[in-house]
Amino acid sequence: MSMINIALSGLNANKVALDVTAQNVANVNTPGYSRQQVLTSSLGGQGRHSAGGGVEVTSIRRVADQFLVKQTWQTNSQAAYSSRYLSNMSQLESLLGADAFSLSGGLDTLYAALNDATVKPQSIPLRQQVINEAEALSRRFNTLTESLHAQHKNMSDQRGAAVEHANSLLSNLADVNRQIVEASATSGNAAQLLDTRENLIGELSKLMDVRTTEQPDGSLQVTLASGQPLVLGSEAAQLNTVPDNTDPYLATLNLEFSGQHFPVNGKVGGQLGAIDDYQLETLKPNLAALNDMAANLADEFNRVLATGKDLNGNQGAPLFTYNPANPAASLTVADLSPEDLAFSADGTPGNSEVLQKLVAIGNQSFAISGFGNVTINDAFTSMVGETAIKTRQASADHKAAESLNKQALAARDNLSAVNSDEEAANLMVFANAYQANMKVISTANQMFDTVLQLF
Repeated sequence: MSMINIALSGLNANKVALDVTAQNVANVNTPGYSRQQVLTSSLGGQGRHSAGGGVEVTSIRRVADQFLVKQTWQTNSQAAYSSRYLSNMSQLESLLGADAFSLSGGLDTLYAALNDATVKPQSIPLRQQVINEAEALSRRFNTLTESLHAQHKNMSDQRGAAVEHANSLLSNLADVNRQIVEASATSGNAAQLLDTRENLIGELSKLMDVRTTEQPDGSLQVTLASGQPLVLGSEAAQLNTVPDNTDPYLATLNLEFSGQHFPVNGKVGGQLGAIDDYQLETLKPNLAALNDMAANLADEFNRVLATGKDLNGNQGAPLFTYNPANPAASLTVADLSPEDLAFSADGTPGNSEVLQKLVAIGNQSFAISGFGNVTINDAFTSMVGETAIKTRQASADHKAAESLNKQALAARDNLSAVNSDEEAANLMVFANAYQANMKVISTANQMFDTVLQLF
């Protein structure tokens, strides 16, 4: 009977091995699936002449390496950050490079109209052309600023969506943690739950840079890179945004955990980090610079015109008006007729002294945020150039981060993913072993029948 029992243990062990192999093959195309292996050990026999008691399945091993998995999470954050940042910079580069938004083009045509007017300052058509070009330049300021504000608002919307998605992932992670603890307590196979947890953290790592620590009960503690808790056991934190007092589209992150509130300090990485960095380091400074350009241009034109006389001998009126709270978006041309332009210093129709001063503004330097004392044309050219440089650097960073992420995923898959050829070979091995054990049982039965025939 020991021979049959040994063979039966072999049948059972190889049946489990075949089931595990079938599970692996079934999930060959499942993203994030970690293949499993059956671990067996020999059973000892009783007595001096016992060969042994057969074989038993000690566990079903999930093939995974936490170091490799954590590398995928870290590179996920870097790749997601660089991808989002590059997308934002590319959009900005397209806006600044578009002819319709080019302030340089608008300034050139305005100063060309002023130069044309110096030939015959009293000419009504030439004066009207100056007003037309001033209006066109104002619209360039308006549309460019409005486009940047729209992108600014879009960043805020993206932040809100990312925070909402992160909160959903955190709740799911806490629930999976609970299920894993329960499965571990009952010696159940938690492989599928562990895969689910790793996939959830993988998704979370795209939104922010996270750190994990395995707990003795099998749960995983998840924190931000700065240490604030996100998931502890079956409890999950919730993120929310606190709008900036000076800008409704800027916000800081706040974390609520077990009734306590933690401000999220420092860079969070991932997509959320890219949104913050782009708004604070690029978008807002550019908007501030555009406001400085618009205000300085309008103020200087108005100041110079105030020193002159129009065709009717009246003191010069302002050409531009704007809202000081948002100069670039509100810049417009005052309700003037061509006769109201004060090009003359003394009221003589052919005098162009003030007009010459207006032309000279094109070479005048102003204090522009982020660019120092430069001409308005040079400030905008520098903005376009810096954006192009940042975009190229962002592209290079993205390629590097994407390459590292692919390498990390490949390293993880080389160890954990299902290899069809390997599983096909395993099927043959376990099937042959199963049949061999069946043969042992058949042989044992024949021996037993032979013994019975002796009586």
